[in-house]
Amino acid sequence: MTRFLLSTAALTIAYLLVLTSVDPGDVLVGAILSAAVAAASTVARPTARRGPPPIRRLAAAPAFVLGTLADMVRGNWHVARYVLGCRRLESPGIVAIPMGERSPSGVAAWGYTTAISPDEIVLEADDERGVLLVHLLDARDVPAIRARHERTYQRRQRRVFP
Repeated sequence: MTRFLLSTAALTIAYLLVLTSVDPGDVLVGAILSAAVAAASTVARPTARRGPPPIRRLAAAPAFVLGTLADMVRGNWHVARYVLGCRRLESPGIVAIPMGERSPSGVAAWGYTTAISPDEIVLEADDERGVLLVHLLDARDVPAIRARHERTYQRRQRRVFP
């Protein structure tokens, strides 16, 4: 039950962040959709639990949300510099970022939070190769991009979505 409630709350928050709205109608629709997704995932999910207990995940959630918001601001700033002509678009590209030890729900959360930032677009989660394919506006330093994603996972995401 705790997992269901936490999943519903997290999905609702993510839904509202995408909409950038806290209109009561949006909150209601988000809660209904989130409850349906959480219920479906509870049925489809194997019984073996992986990762920290729910209370630790809940405690780590604010850092995860704030970090995701910081990434969104960074991504918006990055795109704004291109739009305003402060930077030239020289090396956009697709980067294969290893999934590492992430669980399926961790990969989903990672893909979702990556896609929220406007300078990165998730193209595909390639399970056969074990990578997430991401299109970036600036793909010059691939090792640094991979390191940034791994660092974000280790510091913030793993505690909430292992």
